[in-house]
Amino acid sequence: MPYVTISLTPGLSVEKRTELMSRCSDAVVESVGAPLASVRVILQELAPGAYLDGGAFDNPGVVIVVDLIEGRTQPQKDALIAMLSRAAAEVSGLSEERHVRVRLVDFPRGNMGMANGLTALASG
Repeated sequence: MPYVTISLTPGLSVEKRTELMSRCSDAVVESVGAPLASVRVILQELAPGAYLDGGAFDNPGVVIVVDLIEGRTQPQKDALIAMLSRAAAEVSGLSEERHVRVRLVDFPRGNMGMANGLTALASG
């Protein structure tokens, strides 16, 4: 935990996708202090026609969603959003203002599953 899910429209090379995943992982570690071993990153390249942006299909875009256990400060969250947005724009070459979005989701400790089938609350 945290879980980072990157959804993006087609076009990035394997090398660029790998770079984006690594930079997102690094951003989580640096901004919220999560141990690297606990960070999970999933990248989903969307099929043509699977992304509707502003009423138009197949506009380029990157959407990053991070699932976190509650308890991070607002400055930590602000830093994480900024770092992820910047990484996505720099790696993809897309406009940070127009084509990149980041969303954080806080889960109560009792709602997040951890190792051995325990919740974060039960595992301490």
